[in-house]
Amino acid sequence: AAGAVPIAHNSAGPKEDIVLGEANGFLATTLSEFSNAIVQLLVMDQRERLKIAGAARRHAARFSGASFKQSFTAAISPLLPRAP
Repeated sequence: AAGAVPIAHNSAGPKEDIVLGEANGFLATTLSEFSNAIVQLLVMDQRERLKIAGAARRHAARFSGASFKQSFTAAISPLLPRAP
């Protein structure tokens, strides 16, 4: 969310919730894959890197405190008693 392009482990949470293909970061499992992702970022055109970083930042906003509060409130509101 700080403008860095994420390079995350290709497993559960990162794969399912954080990195969506190469649109907003890179997934890797082996040392070679992590190294290749780093090199790819280092040689990448700045506009492309900023595009990926922006997509990562927008996607990370889903996990903000405000977003969590809104989703949580929407989920539990049907369970709460209504004011007369």
